[in-house]
Amino acid sequence: MCPILFRIGTVPVHTYYVIWTAALCFTLEWTRRRAEGLYGMPSRLVSGVLFWSFLGMFVGARLGGYVDFWRVYAEDPMRLLRFWEGALSSTTGFLGAGLTAILLLRKEGWPVWPLAEAASLPAAGLLVLGRWGCFFNGCCYGIVTDHPFGLHFPFDAAGVLRHPTQLYYSFGAALIFVILFAGERVWPPVERRARSGAILWPLFMILYGGMRFFVDFLRHGDRIMGLRVGQIVGVAVAVAGLIWLIAVDVAFRRRARLVD
Repeated sequence: MCPILFRIGTVPVHTYYVIWTAALCFTLEWTRRRAEGLYGMPSRLVSGVLFWSFLGMFVGARLGGYVDFWRVYAEDPMRLLRFWEGALSSTTGFLGAGLTAILLLRKEGWPVWPLAEAASLPAAGLLVLGRWGCFFNGCCYGIVTDHPFGLHFPFDAAGVLRHPTQLYYSFGAALIFVILFAGERVWPPVERRARSGAILWPLFMILYGGMRFFVDFLRHGDRIMGLRVGQIVGVAVAVAGLIWLIAVDVAFRRRARLVD
């Protein structure tokens, strides 16, 4: 673990924030380029929506973090005001960003799917890179195990191993990225314009929600009825993605029959 990357005088610069900030900047810029270049969205609209979606993502991630560690905040409610202490949830972060984008795009009279498709690969890339920040920070770790994949964390006694769930998330996101990358070749932007609907983003929702559901069984933390918040939200996200994907396909087939 390497929670502090370096110091500027006496001020520590945390590896977690450096990696996640770099990953977020990369993701936002890549999404902007894809939205404008592949999907023809105007620069002003994309920049505005991404800015407010970033804030929505932070709010969603923070609220999810509160629920994820509800026992800690129940014991010390004043910690709710210390928003800089981490406790962020990526699943609710994506929800916050998505809901913000939907509201703004609807207000501007634009469909949601072009920006959603543009954000699909960057979102997977964000998780691939960002979860290494969690690993070096020593947060988001797993339960104790004797599995060969287990790693020793500095806060544990000698010989205690845990599932490195941060790396499971990263490797799982890398697999999702490969699937989406292949999917973009099978369904190029021109075909998705013909369908007038998203394919890659709903697929991302299904794969990411499913990944969170299974990996979180191995993650340490508070649970509600035996499940972590990430698992409950992950299932809901996966189901919503499946419904979205089916709705797009049904609408496309209906239009095709009308043309025939």
